[in-house]
Amino acid sequence: MTETTDSKCPFGFGSTSETIAGAYTHSVVTPALSREKLPKFSPIPISANVDGKQTGRCLCGKVSFSFDKPVERILANHDAAQRRWTGGVALTIMARAVNMTFSGWGGLVQYAASDREVLCFCRICGSSVFSRHLRPESMDGMLSISAGALDSLDGLVLAGETHVDQKPDAYDFAGERRKMTTSDVDAMYQPRSSVAAE
Repeated sequence: MTETTDSKCPFGFGSTSETIAGAYTHSVVTPALSREKLPKFSPIPISANVDGKQTGRCLCGKVSFSFDKPVERILANHDAAQRRWTGGVALTIMARAVNMTFSGWGGLVQYAASDREVLCFCRICGSSVFSRHLRPESMDGMLSISAGALDSLDGLVLAGETHVDQKPDAYDFAGERRKMTTSDVDAMYQPRSSVAAE
């Protein structure tokens, strides 16, 4: 597990950040993501529903964030590892990092759960904040934000379920929506060239 500090980017890119006109930018060294795929950072906490945007935060408020573009869909992930991380079914919102702003990144701890994703949570209160997708290339720059961290879930709909073959019998969601098995999800992570060759 790698813990970040207040001077480090939580996405693991470079060791320092610069402050320009009151906003934090990433250091020049960004080996894993191009600069166009990184979120913006704010030096001050982000208030709930600031400027009419959707916002969220961890339980203690050390980490806060806002979406630059509206989000509407929640995904339910029944994967055993995600259930263990969140304490139940993982309800997440997919968003491009570049369309988000974060504050308090020094409060984030990173855990490389697999070669596909890094889990980020608050090191003070332990809240699950988001997972950063590493693979495949098409997921580069995508985050799965914990829906429970949002200040409001008004207007959001449960649009899909993943890893349904791993869902325990203890709960079920009413209604119809797209459902994907673990095999379906794994197929999405295959390099496009190998999928095309089959």
